[in-house]
Amino acid sequence: MNTSAETLEVAILGGGLAGLGASMECGAPVFEAASRAGGVAASDQVDGFSFDRGIHVLNSKSPKVLSFLADLGLDMVPITRVAQIYSHKVYTAYPFQVNTAGLPLRLRINSVWGFFNRNKHPDPTNYEEWMYRNIGTTFADTFLIPYSEKFWGVSPKEMTFEWTGNKVPMPSTLQVVRGALWSRQTAIGSNAMFHYPKNGGGYGAVARALEKRAGDIRLNHRAVELDTTARQVTFENGARISYDTLVNTIPINELVRITTDAPDEVREAASKLRTNSIRVVNLGIRRANVTDKHWVHFPEKDISFFRISSPSNFSPDMAPPGMSSISAEVSYDRNSPPDSEELFETVRRDLVRVGLLRDDDEIVVRHSYDIPFAYCIYDRNRKAAMRTLKDWYGERDVITCGRFGLWTYFWSDEAINSGRTTGRKVLKRMNGDSSVRAAG
Repeated sequence: MNTSAETLEVAILGGGLAGLGASMECGAPVFEAASRAGGVAASDQVDGFSFDRGIHVLNSKSPKVLSFLADLGLDMVPITRVAQIYSHKVYTAYPFQVNTAGLPLRLRINSVWGFFNRNKHPDPTNYEEWMYRNIGTTFADTFLIPYSEKFWGVSPKEMTFEWTGNKVPMPSTLQVVRGALWSRQTAIGSNAMFHYPKNGGGYGAVARALEKRAGDIRLNHRAVELDTTARQVTFENGARISYDTLVNTIPINELVRITTDAPDEVREAASKLRTNSIRVVNLGIRRANVTDKHWVHFPEKDISFFRISSPSNFSPDMAPPGMSSISAEVSYDRNSPPDSEELFETVRRDLVRVGLLRDDDEIVVRHSYDIPFAYCIYDRNRKAAMRTLKDWYGERDVITCGRFGLWTYFWSDEAINSGRTTGRKVLKRMNGDSSVRAAG
């Protein structure tokens, strides 16, 4: 072991919400690759505009979660969702299943009929079959299947449905029928009412509040080598640490890539994990009230983005007075990322096509953020691969947690809780509780 390495009882890789949450509980230092903490939950400030890195809202209604954030000094404002879907050149209220009144009559009839007959579909074995069984043929074919293909970048036939839970709104028969007869923005789904920071600067305020309670944050420390036998991490800037316990929150397949002593079966397991990648294109517009929507979904393939949001509608200080902002999310193949300049123009043109921008709107800010690891894909390989990875690293006192450490579909409060739970586990180990297992 290199004697110049700093020796630590516990070290945490990754300064996103999970890593910060873990550090809050056990006080261990956090090693973050970027120049600031927060990960994809950070916000970017550009010429008076604030942009989140994609949509980030607090979906939890848990008094415990809200109380925890209040104790951090965060004022989380409740907001009633205003969201739509653009399909067949018509804007309909979200979710689609209960708001079809503005669509062509034949489509409405087929949608309701398909919903009534959804139980005729067999028990599902994949996500596509789950959609047919739960919302019916026409709803699935018209919205959810094309949107899923556009969002995830893979066929829903390749995905499992274990993650759906509270992530996909499930309507009642009454809501479906009522929504087909007259326009009714039925508030269903876990984000029908959400919370957002009042204090300014975007959703990144949550990460900044966690930072204040966390241990030492070491920025610009990108891990490039992990030796689990020597229990040593080497960073791109030349720093090295030795540890007794390592908490990992960076993408676990990236952790495997830098692990020098990972065996072939571990590398093979990591190679089976898949994620989508997203480029967020942010525009600052010299016009107030460009839209009154928080976000809009776009399932159709001839439109470049799968979703847009308007940060200036989440909080008034997200844009300068008299201006608005739009963030467009574009999914892409990580092996062929889009050209930034071409994408800006494509997004602007498509925003004009769908009526969200005027051709003469002045774009005063153009900004983008790349998320190569966005949403973890639940396919048939994921569960076995993660079991292999967690077991191998757990035996070496590497605890993995958070969205990317566990390769799971966590919302922000779930990511924080994952980190805090791991931090408490580590604290018990530090205090001599040998019964605590290392596996996350």
